[in-house]
Amino acid sequence: MTALRARDTLRYTLSVVWIVFTVSLAAWWLVFGLSQARALQSAGGEAARLGDVQRMLVWEGTVLIALLLAGGIALIIAIRRERERRRQVQGFFTAFTHDLKTALASLRLQAECLQEDLPEASGSINLTRLLKDAVRLELQLENSLYFAQPDGRLHIEPIEVSALATRAASDWPDLAVDVGAGILAHGDERALQSVLRNLIQNAALHGGARRVSISAEHRPGRVAVRVADDGRGAPAGVERALDAPFERLAETSGTGVGLYISRQLVRRMGGDLRIDAAPARGFAAIVDLQDAR
Repeated sequence: MTALRARDTLRYTLSVVWIVFTVSLAAWWLVFGLSQARALQSAGGEAARLGDVQRMLVWEGTVLIALLLAGGIALIIAIRRERERRRQVQGFFTAFTHDLKTALASLRLQAECLQEDLPEASGSINLTRLLKDAVRLELQLENSLYFAQPDGRLHIEPIEVSALATRAASDWPDLAVDVGAGILAHGDERALQSVLRNLIQNAALHGGARRVSISAEHRPGRVAVRVADDGRGAPAGVERALDAPFERLAETSGTGVGLYISRQLVRRMGGDLRIDAAPARGFAAIVDLQDAR
C-alpha cells in the first residue's frame, strides 16, 4: 500500500473510530442518566422534578447522539469527496501532461530533422536553444507525470544502467559524460532513465558542469551508482530538496521537483538516492539499487 492510500485509510479508520467512540459514550451517558433518574424516583424523590429530569435526559441525549452521528457521517462524506476530487484532478493532469509531452516530442523531432537536413541550420543558435528548451520541458513533464501518479506501478527488472546513462547523456551533446561499462541493477527502465536525466540536467543546467562521470561501487547484493560532475556544486541545504517538493534553494534553481521525484522513484524501485556530502569537486549523487549481476 502506498503512502497516499495509507493516509486515506487512516482517515477513514479514525473517522469510524471517532463515531463509534463518541456515540457509545453519549449512549452510555443517556442510559446511565435515565437509570439514575428511575432509581431516584423509585426511592421516593420528588416525582414531578424527577420526571422533568428524565424527559430532559431523553431529549438532550437523543439530540446529542443525532448531532454526533451527523458530524461523523459528514466527515466521512467530506473525505470521500476530497478523495474523488483529487482522483479527477490527477486524471485530468495526467491526460493533459501526456498530450503536451507528445506534442513536445514531435516538436523536438522536427527541430532535429531541420538540423540534419539543412546544413545552414545546424549551427543556428536559436535552433540549438530550441532543442535544449525542448529537452528541459520534456523532462519537466515527465517529472509532472510521476508527481501526479504517486501510485503508478513500476516494472522492476534487470536494467543495463550504462546504456540508460549513455542514452540520457545524448540530450546534452555539449556535456562530456563518462559512463562506466557493465553497470547492472534492478529497476524500472523508464523511471531510472528519468532519474539519470534529472541528475545530468542538474549538472549541466544548474551546476554549470562540463564533465559528468557515472560509475558504480558494488556491495553484497547492492550497487551504488555515483553520478558526479565538475560544476560549482550544490547550494546549502540541498538535502531538503530530496524530501520536499518545490524546494528552491537558489534563484537559479529549477522547479524544485527533480531531486524529489528522483528519490521517490528510486525508493519505489527498492533503493535510495542520497547526496555525497564531501565530493572531490562539484556535486555528486549516489543511486543505491539492488545489484543485477
